[in-house]
This record gives sequence, structure tokens and C-alpha cells, in this order.
Amino acid sequence: MNLFLMRFLEYLLLSNTHFIVTSARRTPEQNKACNGAPNSQHLTGEAIDIKPYGSTSFNKLLEMIYDYDRLSPFDQLIIYPTFIHVSFGPRNRHQVIDKRK
Repeated sequence: MNLFLMRFLEYLLLSNTHFIVTSARRTPEQNKACNGAPNSQHLTGEAIDIKPYGSTSFNKLLEMIYDYDRLSPFDQLIIYPTFIHVSFGPRNRHQVIDKRK
């Protein structure tokens, strides 16, 4: 797993943010089975998909991601209706895609 991603997860856990990991590092077979992009950062351990759990709301989880972004910028943030994809990697795109619309 990517060191920057691991530090991000540590930040969430130390902040007592409640979330469920729905996808992390994938094999090529797993990536194909879930219709992942051929160049998915999940294949290299640079991406994670999470969703809020318990007392943490979707908006609170997004707020925590944006707060962390000021410390260590993410590469990509994709906001889906039920989960959030966040990646850290060498691309440094700082791309935000909101698919809830």
C-alpha cells in the first residue's frame, strides 16, 4: 500500500472517523470483475474506496478528506452516491469528480 494512503487512513482512525473500506488494493482479476479502469490506482495500492459508518455522515467524511488534503494533497477524489474513492500517487492531478449529480 502507498505510504501516503496509509498516513491518510491513520489520520481518519486517529480522528475517530467511522468508515468502511469497500475496496483497496486489487488484483487484475478483481479489478476486471468490478469493472475497474484498466489503469486503476487500486492495482498499485494507491487508491481506496470508503463509505461512512455509524456516527460519521457522508458529509463529515468528505470534510475529513478535504481537511487532510491541506496537509497532504490527494491525487484523485471521486465522490459516488454511496462511497468515496480517494487516491494518493505520483500523478499529482488533484482531481475531484462528483458523480452524485
